[in-house]
Amino acid sequence: MITKATNFFTAIARWMDGSLFFRGLLAIFNFFKKLCMGSFIARAFIAEPEPLEESMHRSIFVVAINKLLNGVPKIIKPPSQWNAGLSRVLSGSWVVRSTCDNLETPIPPPGKSGGLATDVKVFFQWCLFAIPVWGMAAVLFAAPFLPTMMLAAMMLPILFFTYLSRKFVIDSNLIFLLIFIVVSVIVAFMSLAQRSSLEIVMLTSVFMLSVPVIVACCTTKRSVDLFIKIFAVSAGFTGLIGFYQFVAGYEGNVWMDQEAFGHVDRVSSTFGNPNVYGTYLLLAIPIAAAGIVYFKGFFNKFCAIGITGLLLGNLALTYSRGCYLSLALAVVIFVLIMEKRLVVLFVPAVLALPFMLPSTVLDRILSIVDMSDTSTAFRLNIWRGSLRILQDFWISGVGQGIYAYNTVYPFYSLAAIYSPHSHSLYIQYLVELGIGGFLVFIVMLGCFFRTMVSFLRHCTDFKQRVMAAAMVAATLGFLFQGVTDFVFYNYRVFLAFYLFLGICIAFAKVNKPKKAIAKSEVVSGYHD
Repeated sequence: MITKATNFFTAIARWMDGSLFFRGLLAIFNFFKKLCMGSFIARAFIAEPEPLEESMHRSIFVVAINKLLNGVPKIIKPPSQWNAGLSRVLSGSWVVRSTCDNLETPIPPPGKSGGLATDVKVFFQWCLFAIPVWGMAAVLFAAPFLPTMMLAAMMLPILFFTYLSRKFVIDSNLIFLLIFIVVSVIVAFMSLAQRSSLEIVMLTSVFMLSVPVIVACCTTKRSVDLFIKIFAVSAGFTGLIGFYQFVAGYEGNVWMDQEAFGHVDRVSSTFGNPNVYGTYLLLAIPIAAAGIVYFKGFFNKFCAIGITGLLLGNLALTYSRGCYLSLALAVVIFVLIMEKRLVVLFVPAVLALPFMLPSTVLDRILSIVDMSDTSTAFRLNIWRGSLRILQDFWISGVGQGIYAYNTVYPFYSLAAIYSPHSHSLYIQYLVELGIGGFLVFIVMLGCFFRTMVSFLRHCTDFKQRVMAAAMVAATLGFLFQGVTDFVFYNYRVFLAFYLFLGICIAFAKVNKPKKAIAKSEVVSGYHD
């Protein structure tokens, strides 16, 4: 019976192969397949990362972006030599010399002096070339401390001089980031608070462009490693400030239910809000912890241990329930990436938590399921009110910013509840940008994870895998916190997140395994 059935279906298949109708139908499907595979967006979802990145030059859209960003002459270049005295002075300092080398702005070798005017011109030329990478290092360190507009003012000359001195890496991360910026601008023009939304879009666009700047400037392992260290050290200083607030008895309990937790003082460091600070720590803690394994040298490892412990203590003192859960999720993801067999240790670890955590922290965690907690009920009502806005604005969105949101929200709120935002990153972006902008944001994140997962698949170096796994875990923990909070409400955290993404992408690119590079070159014959 089985043989007869097999013969029957074989005969049907042969008849279909010889049928003019089915051959024509197959030709049509192959045509559409070829057409789709020529689309950058289609390949972003169905192609391997390496062939995608190396064949994007066939897309008219990508070619146009490449011409716009890399087609202009890069008129600012490092000098080949300069004043011998200046070279000796700067090279004589180990700190200056090593920092310049690590930031890919090496001190030019000594040469013959062409006079004072020429020497000044050459020095000025070197400074202009150094501005992008040195400026990004300064922004990276200063992000938790300086006002938002001052950070934006620092970013503008960095963007300008990067455009004139560096070649941008045109990949799916950059393409969808630019698409997201364009969609945000379009929505801002349709916003109910147009001026406010346009101002916010300009600010966030400048901050988001830090991603391609970091990728363009950090093209060696040393430069990326230095940026990782700067990020961790900067977070360490916020931890010292948070510890001082705890010791000094800083009154920070206004951000929680006063009846249930009125006796608890919460630290917020430089962010003014303990939940915001906890969200920032979700990015910093995994990186500092991975640095214990990744960095070489006793001093670097000792500093990584100290920063990790300090930041963990600060996270506990923020009493942010969502951040506790998000960090736990990040730990689970890290273990699943590095060694799945260690998952069996989670059960005894969870059982041991009640005996290890302070009672105040444990009570705060258990309050998540307590519906009598006013902060929990408050958030649920805000979600319901915000989702009602989507009934009328799911296509266009209301525009970015608290002014646009609060222009609409009072008409949909429940029980006259006021809130500056929806307390959820994803609901907020749906309301602000509509379904189109929200989907582009999700695709942009998908491209980032695609880059990191591709790196992890090919990477065989244990230390690099630890750091990459920590980066993925930190990002997912941060985004999980976005389920219950609008993590981009504070624009310094917004900047820190995109700086973090830039470092992660640069890390994956400069440490790209040789086998993966060879594979991409064989597939396309092109490698950037």
